[in-house]
Amino acid sequence: MNKITEKYEKKALLGLVSITPDEFSKLSDDFREMIQHPSRFKIQEKRQLTTMTLIGFNMHFFSGQRFWEELAAYFDIEKVQSLRSQCVVNIEGFCKANRLYMYKTEQHTLYRETIQMHSIIAKNQFPKFIQVLFDLYIKDLEEDVSDEIVLELLKYLHKLFKNYQNQDDIEFEFRGSKMTVTNQQLPKSFKKAFLINWSRVAGLVKRYFLYFDILMKEEPLSFKSNDYYDHLFNQHLTEIVTQLEIQKNSPARSGGKKQYKKPFFKLEETSTGLHLCLTVPKQLVLPSDIRKNIEIVFLNGKNMLWKKELDAMPGALFWKTLPSQYQLDAFYPQLTYKITSGNTPIFESKNIMSNNFLLFNSRGDQLAPSKLKNEETYFVITEKDTEVELIGLTFEYAYRENNYIRHEVIFNEDSEMWIDGVLLSASSKVQPDGFPSTTKYKGARLLSDNKEYALIKSASYFNFTCPQNSTLNNYHFTVNEILLDEQAIDNIGEVSALGDGTGRWHCILDFSDFLKQGERILEIVIRRKGDFTPVFEQNYVIISDLDWAFQKVFYVDEASAQICSLESRDLSITLNPHNNHSVDMKAKNYRQSFNLQGRQFHIEVAIPVISIENCGDQGGISLEKKYYFESCPLEDLIIDIPGQVYEMQCFMGNQTKKLNVKRQGDTSSVNVKPYISSRQADVHEFSLRVRNIDYPLFRVYYEEELDGVDCKYTNPNRLMGGLSLTGEYIGNRKLYLEITAEQGGSSKIYNNIRLPFYDPHLELDFDVYHVQVYTTSPSFFGEHDEKNILFEDKLIHGDEFILKSRRRIIRSVAAISSGEKFTTSKLCFSGIGYDPYRDEYKARAYFFYMDRYTGEEKKVYLDQNPIRFKEVIPMSEDFIIAPKDAQGDWMIIDTHTGNVNPRAADSSHDYQRYRVIENLVIRIL
Repeated sequence: MNKITEKYEKKALLGLVSITPDEFSKLSDDFREMIQHPSRFKIQEKRQLTTMTLIGFNMHFFSGQRFWEELAAYFDIEKVQSLRSQCVVNIEGFCKANRLYMYKTEQHTLYRETIQMHSIIAKNQFPKFIQVLFDLYIKDLEEDVSDEIVLELLKYLHKLFKNYQNQDDIEFEFRGSKMTVTNQQLPKSFKKAFLINWSRVAGLVKRYFLYFDILMKEEPLSFKSNDYYDHLFNQHLTEIVTQLEIQKNSPARSGGKKQYKKPFFKLEETSTGLHLCLTVPKQLVLPSDIRKNIEIVFLNGKNMLWKKELDAMPGALFWKTLPSQYQLDAFYPQLTYKITSGNTPIFESKNIMSNNFLLFNSRGDQLAPSKLKNEETYFVITEKDTEVELIGLTFEYAYRENNYIRHEVIFNEDSEMWIDGVLLSASSKVQPDGFPSTTKYKGARLLSDNKEYALIKSASYFNFTCPQNSTLNNYHFTVNEILLDEQAIDNIGEVSALGDGTGRWHCILDFSDFLKQGERILEIVIRRKGDFTPVFEQNYVIISDLDWAFQKVFYVDEASAQICSLESRDLSITLNPHNNHSVDMKAKNYRQSFNLQGRQFHIEVAIPVISIENCGDQGGISLEKKYYFESCPLEDLIIDIPGQVYEMQCFMGNQTKKLNVKRQGDTSSVNVKPYISSRQADVHEFSLRVRNIDYPLFRVYYEEELDGVDCKYTNPNRLMGGLSLTGEYIGNRKLYLEITAEQGGSSKIYNNIRLPFYDPHLELDFDVYHVQVYTTSPSFFGEHDEKNILFEDKLIHGDEFILKSRRRIIRSVAAISSGEKFTTSKLCFSGIGYDPYRDEYKARAYFFYMDRYTGEEKKVYLDQNPIRFKEVIPMSEDFIIAPKDAQGDWMIIDTHTGNVNPRAADSSHDYQRYRVIENLVIRIL
């Protein structure tokens, strides 16, 4: 027991010691001796022995009816009240000495409930307790005890118990079906124990779920030795097995565990073809969260797509939405959904469904890219504008749907599918086959006879990978339509094993010897022997001296571009300086024809156009504008730079950052958002660096603002007292802080502050203060500087209600009883203060009456003063309190006269006229 209290401190539950029947028998003998001969025991021994004996009695022998009477009968003690008094003193002393929880309400300390709470679950409670867990296992878990599913359920239980822990009976109505939540299900003592030390008690619940699962699978069940909770389960094993057998043979059972754990996509085949669908799993719903109909809302980014109503049905302790499937009219890469009831959020999927593409097997089930296998059919769905590159696939076919493309493909060992820079492959590759990207000319290509040719500088380094059980002789190499023999292949290639653990071979091939004097064309096709489908096919033209230049390094919003030079001695091409070489920007490329080795070619070079696109609406944005961070969605801005590789950088005050430019094909792109930080500068200048020259693009400004401001004050005589102001200022002006008392007292102004700001010596009276943080700017009329208020708030030093009521009359307006409202007559309050020890307000109540002899209005204080109330709830003009008198009794109203706490109510039994005041509406005059 000491080890438990030492380890868990306040969260200790003494029932965790698992008191066995033999141990309780020994405790009982000592307890009897203590009752008969109390002088033989020390105070500490009495406390320990009493507490543990009562917990053991509650666990094993209490029937659940009258605790103290049954305890006295068990130990043959006639004076029940005397026994209770002794036990109560010892229990309270033990819990205080060991800093253990006592079960308390606002009015009383509940000792019997404290014993039951520390017992966690007693023998008399176990049949109903295990029945509730069984219902949870069948109805809410649906026989699924995977860690994440059980943890989700336990979290819902914790939230449910926390919501209803102080309420006896909560009823709600949904679609005409009423459900009582707390009393008819689990005992209060167990729920309280669950809240106090949820990790340990939840572990016991999880253990029983696991036992159900083992029995359902008809596997042997082993218990922990000398464990009270396993002992209880074993005692009821016959009934539990019988219920499991009934459940197994139930015709309503759907045949085992459900697959609806996470939302997943599926390709459903109908008479009109394959359609993209989303399956939404069931969702547990707390009864308190149901306001009206339960709805699911689908969004793509921040844009709502559609809203649907969800069907729901009751489970064991919760309602649950039914699994549902929705056919999508398009592929949405940023698809999310949320479930709500009225304004109450129930579940939000966040970004777990965000995908650049979707992968399905031949049955239409969603698949992870790591599960790809050779020679199997797969469906890949992308947006219609997504850049997709297919290399060496055995079979490929594309279907265009509404706003997406569905690719049907079959991978082999050497296949690759590139989707926006992401590689899909049935095997691992160090680098793609072909000539290295460093040898290629960026932004240029050749066309001839409907064939495309890549331009490279050298043919001496060619990458090719193949499985470890293969050699180069397992492949046919065709160069310029000439099939190479085995000797030629051996002469051109060097083979080494890859070091990535895949067992593949890395081959480096040199094709330079196959180019005759003056020949520039290289057409390479590689096939596996016995297979007509190429694993690699690419055409190249080798040029050592290609160079071109446009009039500008890059273009932004111009309608046309001017190319100045295009030179290559290898290709014998040059620009005629007398011609106008203006190019329409819509063409994206400049094209020129020439002859090479008796064939006509077209060379295309990309115009260096820079564009910024907003991914949210696909709209182009001008570079000449100034951008303000808070008004422009910079997280969605992508800068595309076709053609050459540039460096891009951002200037932030005295600091320069080089941006991470991603290259895909002939296009470079960069996301601007991660490089903007208000901590480094309020102006960010983005530029391109070409040949050591910087070309400004645009600026991003921060609008002057304060972010995350928090103002606090405590008495300076305490540790870390005084005034503190935290937050982040975005701007470059002087900051001012001004504090003004609401009652017209002095004001304090701090000049040129920096955040965080701290004044440990400022002393403030109890009052409500107005706090302003601002900058100044010259007035248009040349007078005093104008304030630019960035932050304004109220700082309360003391209790707000007490401060507002100072030197004012507080009068009751109405009293509320059983939902009815009655006008009160001249009841007022004065001297409102706060009692920190009782954690409540107190005030003196008085009323006015007319002296029948003098006609004067006189003030009389109530006999039941002081009046106390726990909280003050503000309304538009009034406040609501729940008052009690000095004895802790509820106050009374005479509904005929409006008088509060009239003496006539003491002897009257007219419950219609004299009503208990549940809430009092008061007003500050």
